[in-house]
This record gives sequence, structure tokens and C-alpha cells, in this order.
Amino acid sequence: MEKFAERLHRLIHQAGHNFGGSSQAIIQLVELILEFAVKMRATDLHIEPFEEFLRVRYRIDGHLHEMHEPLPIRFAPAISSRIKILARMDTTAAFSALDGAIRFGETEMRVASMPSFGAESLTIRLLDSAQDLHRLSELGFTAANEKIFRRLIAQTSGMIILTGPMNSGKSTTLYAALRELNQPTRAIMTLEDPIEQHLDGVSQVQVNEKAGLTFAAGLRAMLRMDCNCMMVGEARDAETSQIAVRAALTGHLIFTTLHAGDSCSAVFRMIEMGVEPYLLASTLKGVVAQRLVRRLCPACKKLVAANEVEEKIIGAKMVYTAVGCEKCGGTGFYGRQALHEILSVDKNIRALILTSRDLDKIREAAIASGLKTLSADGLEKIRAGLTTLEEVRGILGSDVNWH
Repeated sequence: MEKFAERLHRLIHQAGHNFGGSSQAIIQLVELILEFAVKMRATDLHIEPFEEFLRVRYRIDGHLHEMHEPLPIRFAPAISSRIKILARMDTTAAFSALDGAIRFGETEMRVASMPSFGAESLTIRLLDSAQDLHRLSELGFTAANEKIFRRLIAQTSGMIILTGPMNSGKSTTLYAALRELNQPTRAIMTLEDPIEQHLDGVSQVQVNEKAGLTFAAGLRAMLRMDCNCMMVGEARDAETSQIAVRAALTGHLIFTTLHAGDSCSAVFRMIEMGVEPYLLASTLKGVVAQRLVRRLCPACKKLVAANEVEEKIIGAKMVYTAVGCEKCGGTGFYGRQALHEILSVDKNIRALILTSRDLDKIREAAIASGLKTLSADGLEKIRAGLTTLEEVRGILGSDVNWH
């Protein structure tokens, strides 16, 4: 960090008043920021102009951090121009929302620009293509949840939905499932936007709406391609959802993602999008809801006496807490851990999908059938020393029902 700060100060000084987009100091400054983002394991980089300064923030383990002092605001046009050149974006369109991509070593970077306060805000998503694909056993499933999930993906047909907000690890879980299913005897295709990881042996298709290759159009085409298994990056509209359900009905195993609050809410979300309850009941095999919480740094976490609230909720006298060390950059956390909630659709749930419009009834039936909620999974991981109560409450909400 100290070496980075020294290099940053030196480049700012070198840029001085000669801060055009082609300035060597600006070129090196942008490269240094991108290099630092990769080194710090950032998933997103935010470059934001304000009246008197240019702020740079790094999203690490789900949280935004200001890792160094702001840059002079007069550098904003040059830095924006340099990044847009790298991303093959139109440098003359300063008042339009644009997107592009940068290949930086082994890291794929997706760039989005937006006009802001007389300059441009830039957000860069970092996708490490060199990162090894996770196995199911590495996703943080409890033994019981992993068994349920393996049973779901072993189906030869039907639909499996992953739900959660953006950046909740849905793609990681999908890739792990596809890796498990990827055999020479099985034809697998995916429809993604963007393709985040490359899977040898899997035909991956990038959505291109400008060319007419939408999720719905791509899914229709995939049905003519003799596939056993399909992954549709997102059921983002009624048309895509309905085609996906009908594909599952005709003997395909379909994976997709959906934005919903929890596993049971995803059922109603599909119905709201126009999927007929009888079709959904016939095809839906399971729903996985997940969230990501920061994982306690194994190098510095410390066992301490639980406070009154922790003892009441967790039911333990001692809990692990974050400390902070060089490895975790003083945050006390290193990496993230998934919380899971898996709804396995049995005959009781199927009957309720057909007849009930009461979310609470479906949730009660699911819990009676053994559903472990996100909060219950969070408690188990707190007790195991993987994360903290504050982290879980921060993700699920302070008023979460812990039972």
C-alpha cells in the first residue's frame, strides 16, 4: 500500500498541468489504478467526479473502500479519455451513457460511463478469467444443503432457479453446477450477458440485443440445437420465462436466475411474469436463494465473549470477531461466504403452486418440509466462526426472523 501511494504521488506530480489523455503520466496513472484494483481483489472500481476532486473507490468483498486520497478534478477528462480508449469507446461522446471492455492481463474489465457533474462517472467491473472455477464442495454449502442441491441438478429435466440481488454469487453457483454436469455424453449450452467464465466443453453464447440475439430469441434457437441442459443467464421478462418453462416441460434441464427476495418469493415472481401455475408446478424442481457475507480473516479472527444480543440470537457464550491484519488490509475480513436457502419442490409445494396465492402458506409448507432459511444458514455459519452477526444482519436486515 505504501509503495502504491508513493507511485501515485509521483505520477500526479509528473502529470502536473500536462494531463492530456495521451500524456505518459496519465497512461501510467490509469494503469497503476487498474493494477491496484486487481491486486486488492476488487470486483468493481468507481471513478467519480465532484466539484473539487475525483474520487476513486474499490469494491472489495462487497464493500466500497477509498484506498487512497482523491485525484485532482482537472485530471478527470484525461483519465476518462484514457479508459475509454482502452475500452474502445467513443471518446467524443462525453454526454452519453456508453459501455466497453478492457483486457488487462488475465482480467476482463467491463466499463460503463455516465455523464455526471460536468464530467463522467466510470464504473469498471473486474472479471478474472484466470480464476479457477469453483466446485460445488467449495461454495460454502452446509452438508445438508449440498446434498439437496446435488439431488436437484441430477434431474434430467425441469427448471432450477437461482435468486438473489446483484453480486450475490448466482453465476458462481451456476458455473459450479455446469462444471459438475459437464460430461462428454451431455450437450450443454448457455446464454449469458456477459460470459464471465469460459467452460471447456460447454457451448456459451453471448447475448447481443443490437443484433437481435435477446435471451428470448437465443433460447428459442437453443431449443433447435439438441441440448440436454441449458443455462439462461436471467429470466428478465415474461417471454423468456415462459419459453424457459416450456423448454423444461419438453425434457430439458434448465438453469436460470431471477431477482426475488427469497426462494418462495421466486415462485410468485414467475407467476407474476405470466407463467401459468400448472406449467410452473409441472416443471419447477427447486429454487436456490443466496446472499454473500464477508468471511472472517482466518489469519487474525479472534474468539471473544459474546455480548447480550449475540448470546440471545446465536445461543453461544463465545463468538469470533474481526480484528484486522496485513493480509486482510486491516478490515478483519478476507473473501466472501455464501448463505443459502434451497426450496426443493415436493408434492405439497406443487399442490400449493396450483391452488394457493398465499406466500406465507408456501413458506410454512417449505419449512415444514425441511427448508433451512437464509437466516438459519447464517446462524450456522456464525457459530462455525466463518462470519459475524453484524455481517449477516447487514445483508438480511436487522429485523430478520432468526427462527
